[in-house]
Amino acid sequence: MKTTTKINVLLCSIGLIGIMLFGSCSATSSISMEVLQPAQITIPSHIKKVAVVNRSLPAKGEGFVNFLEGFFTGETIRGDRSGSDKCVNGVVNKLNASPRLGAILVGSHNYKGTGTREFPIPLDWNDVDKICKLYNADAIVMLETFDSDIIFNQGKSSHVEKKNNKDTVIIDYKANLKLNVNSGWRIYDNFNKKIVDENTFTDNKGWDVTGKTPGDALSKLPNKRDAVDASGYFSGEQMAIRISPNWTRVYRLYYKKGHDDLKLTKKMVKANNWDAAIIVWQKLIQNPDKEIAGRAAYNMALASEYKGNLPLALEWANKSLKTYGNKKASSYINTINRRIMDQERLNDQMK
Repeated sequence: MKTTTKINVLLCSIGLIGIMLFGSCSATSSISMEVLQPAQITIPSHIKKVAVVNRSLPAKGEGFVNFLEGFFTGETIRGDRSGSDKCVNGVVNKLNASPRLGAILVGSHNYKGTGTREFPIPLDWNDVDKICKLYNADAIVMLETFDSDIIFNQGKSSHVEKKNNKDTVIIDYKANLKLNVNSGWRIYDNFNKKIVDENTFTDNKGWDVTGKTPGDALSKLPNKRDAVDASGYFSGEQMAIRISPNWTRVYRLYYKKGHDDLKLTKKMVKANNWDAAIIVWQKLIQNPDKEIAGRAAYNMALASEYKGNLPLALEWANKSLKTYGNKKASSYINTINRRIMDQERLNDQMK
């Protein structure tokens, strides 16, 4: 219930940060809202605050292989060092924006790893305890390994444009930069003296650009150091999403055409006046035209989800489909069912 209440508050206020509408040529428009998504990994409930540590850098004497690898592949020397720092920053910032875990970045300890994709031996529990006590943390989220691969491609394509009433072939020069970030993580539970998760993830971030010349296209790409930094930060954010519930923007359709009153409610939704729109839709459900009634029932399902009442949203969506034959409600029923299952996980994760 704690999570549901939080959702209710945010969803009811979403109009303050903007409702996105489009599809003016169709019978529907779209709104955006933020929903709380469960984490992929359920962290023990006693863990409320974590210390985040970068242990991925090589110990003294182990960095020469990395230097050679960077030299021969053309990667920026020490790029992974900067990228791994951005990675732990990404974890901390994303966790602190979530409602489940607080996080603090540990920057003053010099814990070194292998400098490769191979995990080092686990951190000694005495060291874990010292860090947790120093930073008032319940656990450590430790970046144990970090490695990035850069993939670069160039190409060209053509299209035809009318110029001076003649077909002219235009050459588009393309460049693609892709970063694959491989990061290995451990989560040390200091209370139970247990590693609650140990895993390696690969996250991809890419840039696709087009220019009038090969040089023009290349100029639009970030340099390698900036690309590694951005990819490292992105990878850190993805790790935070895996271990803590996070707010995610989603898009939903609602009906705005088919009846004059539906057109009126479009303005109400845009003004975030859902209560007024609900009154109109409830009246339209009594309309003898099943198509109009089905659209109104569908909109009632959306209003219920928007207000955080998922069981009621499912009830209205089923009514739209089964009573009034609105086939578009079928996919929305699946969406609501997934959200109800997610809510059960959230209730467990937010204890």
